[in-house]
Amino acid sequence: MGLEYVKIASKGVDDMRRDAIRMTARALSLHQIKVCLSAGYYNGISSRFYLKEAGAFSPVLLHGDMTGEENGFKTYEFNADIELGKRYTVMDAYGLTCQLDLTPVSQTAEFDELYDYDGEDLGASYSLVKTIFKVWAPLATGVTVRFWHGQDVGFAAMTRGDKGVWSAEIVRNLEGYEYVYVMDMNGLINETCDPYAYASTANMRSSVVINLRKVRPPKALMKPLVKKTDAIIYELGVRDFSVDPYGHLRHKGKFLAFCENGNTTDMGLSSGIDYLEKLGVTHIQLMPVNDFATVDEDQPYDLYNWGYDPAQYNVTEGSYVTDPNDGYRRIMECQAMVQNIHKHGMRVILDVVYNHMHDVNKNALEGTVPGYFFRMDGDRLSNGSWCGNDLNSAARMCRRYILAMCRRWQRLYGVDGFRMDLMGIVDIDTVRMIEEQGRAYDPSFMLYGEGWNMGTALPDDKKAIMDNHESLPHVGFFNDHFRDTMRGSNQMETKGYISGDTYKTNEAIVCLCDTHKFTNIEQNLNYVECHDNGTVFDKFVISNSGENDWCLRRRCQLATAVTLLAQGVPFLHAGQEFYGTKGGNVNSYNAGDSVNMFDWGRRDRYNEDVRFVAGLIRLRKENPCFRYADESEIREHITITNINHQMIDYRLTQDEGPYKEFRIFINPSYDKIDVEIDNNFKVLLCMEDEKIINGKLRVTGVSLVVCAR
Repeated sequence: MGLEYVKIASKGVDDMRRDAIRMTARALSLHQIKVCLSAGYYNGISSRFYLKEAGAFSPVLLHGDMTGEENGFKTYEFNADIELGKRYTVMDAYGLTCQLDLTPVSQTAEFDELYDYDGEDLGASYSLVKTIFKVWAPLATGVTVRFWHGQDVGFAAMTRGDKGVWSAEIVRNLEGYEYVYVMDMNGLINETCDPYAYASTANMRSSVVINLRKVRPPKALMKPLVKKTDAIIYELGVRDFSVDPYGHLRHKGKFLAFCENGNTTDMGLSSGIDYLEKLGVTHIQLMPVNDFATVDEDQPYDLYNWGYDPAQYNVTEGSYVTDPNDGYRRIMECQAMVQNIHKHGMRVILDVVYNHMHDVNKNALEGTVPGYFFRMDGDRLSNGSWCGNDLNSAARMCRRYILAMCRRWQRLYGVDGFRMDLMGIVDIDTVRMIEEQGRAYDPSFMLYGEGWNMGTALPDDKKAIMDNHESLPHVGFFNDHFRDTMRGSNQMETKGYISGDTYKTNEAIVCLCDTHKFTNIEQNLNYVECHDNGTVFDKFVISNSGENDWCLRRRCQLATAVTLLAQGVPFLHAGQEFYGTKGGNVNSYNAGDSVNMFDWGRRDRYNEDVRFVAGLIRLRKENPCFRYADESEIREHITITNINHQMIDYRLTQDEGPYKEFRIFINPSYDKIDVEIDNNFKVLLCMEDEKIINGKLRVTGVSLVVCAR
């Protein structure tokens, strides 16, 4: 390992002049030390080195050899036994000394095994008479908990125990007190929040002691989700949902906007939670609601961000709370949101970002155990996320932490599933454990994510990617092949089948009923639009620039229709049903409310089109042939052919439901196409006023017709 690692791992080194550093020392393991001596200092040569433990009577002579030269430093490696929790210095033959950096030890397999703590008592455990603080910090040489409420300030030295867990018992009623841990890492002092705290003050200034008896949510009583293909997922941002004044939601940008019932737009049409219920979706997927970094929680409207820049996994985002400095509101307002969504018959899925953190240095995980929670790629931080770091999910305590946070969101807040951002950076075992834990608590639990193969420092066979779907049979994946075939790739100019590229007709047929892409059809999430990239409407504006607005909207309706009627799990993005637009912005993560907000005015303007989508949703929910979960059922009941290599004839049968047979015609071409069909079929849904006359049906160009008998 070169000197670049020292700059990453050693707090304080970055503040020094690079050319003034004469010696660094770090423990590569619990039994090996590496010393770097500047070639500009006695030519980087010392005849001997000593290791001195703080408080010991005399130093110990190190035995080893010079191993080479790196970046202008002569390097030496020595065998020496290190005991974590103690402070050490290294001295050369000339009396030069430096602190021994213990950080690299945290990346070793021996550390991972020796300090694996399976207790569930980390954090602040409150009772009326005392609070017990526990923090896992094996590298620390001293820890103090500082707590305060107004002018009442206290300190308590913590005692090191088994597995590197430090604890302190304060025999006082500390409900509502703020606290931080003061960590001594071999002479380098820093303050940090508690990674296991239930609440914090604004902008991660401190953690807050919470009485959990006051925040117990009622258990949701909902009809079981028999199979995942029964789900219809709708992605939404908390802030985006309510900031548009036209929707008349009072708690703009807050969790509590989801608790408002009976809201209407200027035209008197439903808005807020009532709108979502009437639309008919079954699951609301919320973009990140855990604490993220780039919005000032005290001034939330100065900046905008989607929230894929996590600062704390353990507490809610303060800008979504009416008072971010009130620890109880941070919990209870999020709970109330989830509970009211449940009352309206919908489940809640949280978008979780367990692949990276916003700042590798400024978070409670790095603050309590430097170097441990972030994956290394040789001498450097792994960066498959393209955000500067990757979470080291395969490390035992990192995995335990992720599982603990998932358990908290499920049990304390009542959420029903998780969508994993950049899931391909997380290892297979961790993802499988999240799914098994969630399903054991709630059989209706759903877990799915982005299965892209990211360049993180894991072997491909260990990544939770689409290619490894057989190892994750109960985990879903976003089907980008469906997206790219139906609407075209993320290149805005590229057409798909729905936008008129009928050379993709046969590929679109495969996508409507793709039983071979995954281990089972329940893993298949069909979508044409999500928060990333341009909206379908914005894409069609560019890819089909010669078409008028009417035709573009028809294509958007077709794209939504194939998503809802295909086999698998349909996924919709908020506003897709009324041609949501971001004005062509293809990466609007920080573009502000005017670009990202849920446009309640468009909801009114295109109310008839919203009703059309609601009708498609109702059709799917009422007829099991659109929701098959078994490949044999699909083979028995579904056939799909093309007509004139342009239009798809999608035929489905079912053994129960209001109809026995469907014929669905999907025509993205400009041509009017005549088909023969039995007179006992009737038209259920169409974009024009198509009718079956004398056994014939004329399907209009850029159109969908659903027939049943």
